Amino acid sequence: MMIQKKRILAAALSAALMAGTLAGCGASAAGNDEAADGEKVQIQYWHINSENQGGAAVQEFIDTFNASQDEIEVEGRFNASYDELLKNLQADTAAGNAPSIVQVSWSNIEYFPANFSYISPEEIVSEYFPEDETFLTDTFSDSILDLARNSEGVLAGVPYSVSNPVLFYNADLLREAGLSENGPQSWDEFVSFAKTVKEKTGKYGAYLQEGDTWVLQAILESGGASMLTRDGDTATATFNSEKGKAAMQSYADMVLTDESAVHLTNNDEGIQAFNDGEIAMYIGSIAKATNIMSSANFDVRSTTFPAFEGEDRAVPAGGCYLAITAQDPEEQKAAWEFIKFLCSDDNAAKWVAGTGYVPATKGAENSQILKDYLEQNPLMQAAMDQRADAVQWTAWPGSALEAQQALIDMRDQVLGGTKDVSTAMDECQAKVQAFIED
Repeated sequence: MMIQKKRILAAALSAALMAGTLAGCGASAAGNDEAADGEKVQIQYWHINSENQGGAAVQEFIDTFNASQDEIEVEGRFNASYDELLKNLQADTAAGNAPSIVQVSWSNIEYFPANFSYISPEEIVSEYFPEDETFLTDTFSDSILDLARNSEGVLAGVPYSVSNPVLFYNADLLREAGLSENGPQSWDEFVSFAKTVKEKTGKYGAYLQEGDTWVLQAILESGGASMLTRDGDTATATFNSEKGKAAMQSYADMVLTDESAVHLTNNDEGIQAFNDGEIAMYIGSIAKATNIMSSANFDVRSTTFPAFEGEDRAVPAGGCYLAITAQDPEEQKAAWEFIKFLCSDDNAAKWVAGTGYVPATKGAENSQILKDYLEQNPLMQAAMDQRADAVQWTAWPGSALEAQQALIDMRDQVLGGTKDVSTAMDECQAKVQAFIED
């Protein structure tokens, strides 16, 4: 039975994907030449993987899966962001055109189960695939599997993409500015490096990923703040603490006072400027590593997210889980077969190689594909080194999309110079609390 909730709302990779990918196709999908009724089950897979973040890999997986059996036909659909995907999902579901599988960000682990219709992985196994009883625990560690559970313990989907924010840097520009080619080792050094680059080279010292609240949370919580505090059933926004404001002020000073960091709401523009050698340091998702390695014509390196003095590094786990939103039982079963295909050891490793995400499955780390990739791509090591520093990307209860937008607006007001840090953060926290209680 479908879980009903209260409101319905690049060439090397291609060659690798075609080799050995039949492993992971479920027997019921690959075992027959034709579906029972002679027609393929059509399912749609919604994702947010643009061309510079795994889009080619997504299509290769779809094409390979479709060619491997005669029962299921998968079609991909790109959405510009996780939040846009949910808005589109709301509209298409209301129109009776719900897709079968959607990527849902970890930040929406509270919002999605409360507002959309879906079938949980545990339920689909119980209903249709008893032979897969141990698939989830065999495939994922408890800590990764728990990322896809909400505060009530509901498993809303299957973990898929896991990332964390790292510091990519142009070692050539740092050397030109007289700085260590090993990059900054703390937040204070990061600020100092950025200022020196601007003074010595005239180029921007830094850009920090915008577009969502992910890196903003890393700054605030690595600075000692806590985005959300829970006391039993009570949830309270708490990011406007003195430590939170101090971290935000340091970020704002880089943009407005030192003019060493650039404020660009379009993250693709920031990445392009970094790849073009116009920005010395870029803090963003490790999932951008493949794009950066293939695009940058300089000595590009990476290091861990810069830690604040006296505070523990806190890097939100980015990425997504796969939720089955199909309404029809045959589509639900087909969706499960495709998800199992994506999660096979080699395919999970190829997903890492095609995107730069860190491995989500147990088996991926044993795949020779992943071992070879990590050996050839040292940029990945920073993300691997800070996996123990991962925290949950804050999943706001209540009106989550509105809460996330309020934080984005606050950041833009501060970095745009239209409001001071204290005023903007106080006003934002009041708004977010109201959305929590909505």
